[in-house]
Amino acid sequence: MPVKNWQLKTMTFTELDDLLGQTGRRTLASRLVFTLADALDNNLQGINLDEFEVQSGYVRTNIRAVASMLREHGVIDIYYYDVNSDDEASAMSQQSPRGRWSKQHYRLANSVKTLLKRNP
Repeated sequence: MPVKNWQLKTMTFTELDDLLGQTGRRTLASRLVFTLADALDNNLQGINLDEFEVQSGYVRTNIRAVASMLREHGVIDIYYYDVNSDDEASAMSQQSPRGRWSKQHYRLANSVKTLLKRNP
């Protein structure tokens, strides 16, 4: 996969704020990013779509749309796992291998971890 310009430089808070606004759903985007930062502080790699939907109260269609936009801009990474797998962590992939039988798992991208002073 080719490296994009935003992957080569350190993100600033102003750039992060601009990217959150570009989603068209700033509140949802901010909530997702800060939930992921909290997850890191609690020694978790990230959060899956189902958990975030319950915690936030947002509709999963909107969550998925915002998450995709944040991934495109290098704010988060999206991993997929097979809902039929017993071991969620070992079955994660950055590609959706089984369509609707794959669930999304979100993690902060290294550029945002660095910005927020979380270890990448």
